[in-house]
Amino acid sequence: MMETKVNGDEIQNTETHEDSKFSLGGATLYGINAVIGSGIFLLPQTIYKDLGPASLLAMIFDAILVLLLAVCFAEVAGYFDKNGGAFQYSKAAFGDFVGFIVGLLGWFVTIIAWSAMAAGFAKLLIVTFPALAGKNILISILLVIALSIINSTGLKTSKIFTITITIAKLIPIIAFVLIAIFFIKGGFDKGNFTPFLQLKEGMSLSDAMGSTSLTIFYAFIGFEALPVVAGEMRDAKKNVPKAIIGSISIVSILYFMIIAGTIAMLGVGILETDAPVQDAFTQMIGPAGKWIISIGALVSILGLNVGDSMMIPRYGASIADEGLLPKVVAKKNSKEAPVIAIIISCILTSGLLLSGSFEQLAELSVVFRFIQYIPTALAVIFMRKKNPDITPAFRLPLGPVIPILGILVSVWMLWVGAAMTSKIAGLVGIVVAGGLYFVFNRQDKGTEA
Repeated sequence: MMETKVNGDEIQNTETHEDSKFSLGGATLYGINAVIGSGIFLLPQTIYKDLGPASLLAMIFDAILVLLLAVCFAEVAGYFDKNGGAFQYSKAAFGDFVGFIVGLLGWFVTIIAWSAMAAGFAKLLIVTFPALAGKNILISILLVIALSIINSTGLKTSKIFTITITIAKLIPIIAFVLIAIFFIKGGFDKGNFTPFLQLKEGMSLSDAMGSTSLTIFYAFIGFEALPVVAGEMRDAKKNVPKAIIGSISIVSILYFMIIAGTIAMLGVGILETDAPVQDAFTQMIGPAGKWIISIGALVSILGLNVGDSMMIPRYGASIADEGLLPKVVAKKNSKEAPVIAIIISCILTSGLLLSGSFEQLAELSVVFRFIQYIPTALAVIFMRKKNPDITPAFRLPLGPVIPILGILVSVWMLWVGAAMTSKIAGLVGIVVAGGLYFVFNRQDKGTEA
């Protein structure tokens, strides 16, 4: 009787935990939330300045490039149903050494990015409510602590919060897009799309295309967060690939329409304002437009902070689960939350906020992210060779063509867009992470002896 009851409780707990996981719809919303941030409300000015209305073509071009990398994540995600993302893929394809470097630097860069996002939320909140001026650090640290506490209460609470925030921030974006449809023709009539190509003085077409594509690419960063929490999704092998492709496709359409609508309303006037989307929406619906977009931007960056608070600790815990970091890092509480990894992530993020150096470090995050993109694209090819009898839920067509293109795109982005100091810092990071691997590995051997 006792044994039956225990087994029944185990089954009930398993079912309860399964019910708390993301469905396909919830996972897609999580992916959208991980990509769309406050940047899209400020991007049109930067995107427009080198190409003019032709920046819309750069948007389409860049969406295709991002999708190349995203579908590489989608295929390799089909081999796994646990947390880790690029770390798990690199470890399975190339072994512990490469996996450790990708995982440790991936955890490091996400912590830096969360610091920047928390600081960005505080800055945007103060812009919206000036009475809070001077409390940037306090606001950002309180946000990190609050989200860490919410995360420690279990995935179900975090999941509900994430989906609610994502829907809330999409409301003003979708409203802008739907209303903008009726103003596109008027923009053409006013000449805001002519001449279509407006090259910035002194720039070649290739240089302008490269700089604009790089800016847009930064706006898409975050799609790699979805596979990291694969273990928190129902039927992950099938749903993660679908969620990645679905979220990137939706984000691409929204980005395109936001930029097109802003050009339609402002034309070259985009270059004369620091809040182009707000000003464009004000022209569409009146003074309420600026307030709606401002609140939308605030909710948007809050959503990114919520997503980071969920993803970052699970990234660290997934490395420890594989034995490449001390096992205590992966320790979970009664709510199945990786509480030690949550505490570590909270402390490190808060420390960066206190140091004041996170803004400079955040610039390195893009370079470090490619240390996830390139091995993942390579892993597609290697996983196929290592697992010829396994057919993942999503498989790329054209053999190795798409992964190779993804790798070339990544190298091109690094070559064109990264400063030499950032490239050197990336190499230093790889060397340091490699050294730490051998330190931990030696300790493990010593313990076994």
